[in-house]
Amino acid sequence: MTQYNHNRERSPQRTTPDVTYQPQIDALLRKIVFSRSDMPKDIFSDIAEEAAKIVKNGTNKNKRTQLRRFYDELVMWNDSVQMVKQRAEKYDELAPFIKMLKAKAAYAKGRDHVDEKFEKIFSHCINKIENHETLLYCKLFMEAFMGYYRALENKS
Repeated sequence: MTQYNHNRERSPQRTTPDVTYQPQIDALLRKIVFSRSDMPKDIFSDIAEEAAKIVKNGTNKNKRTQLRRFYDELVMWNDSVQMVKQRAEKYDELAPFIKMLKAKAAYAKGRDHVDEKFEKIFSHCINKIENHETLLYCKLFMEAFMGYYRALENKS
């Protein structure tokens, strides 16, 4: 009969998240809007760069390959919607799967693959997707974010 060691050493408790960035991230999230009428002119430049700096600063948890997985899946869903003539109908069909990216980000955060800052920003972006047009703008924002994130990695 197999014996099990029930007195295994437990892994250490995770530390409480660093909340010093909270006011900075809250201000950033207010700027991230994908509706054409309200979208800031610098959404794909200055705002994307600010998001990359917030995510990059203070942690080595966010590896570019991990962040790239989220971006790649967003691109896949965007391509699935944008490649058909009936984009609105296709978006409505795929919206639950697109919104599921929030759950995937939360799971990755729970597994310590990404930090809370990335999870908050990415989930906020997914929340702002309302139709095929805002899906495209979200994808473009994440594309710019990834470019700035890569540039920041090369500097450090």
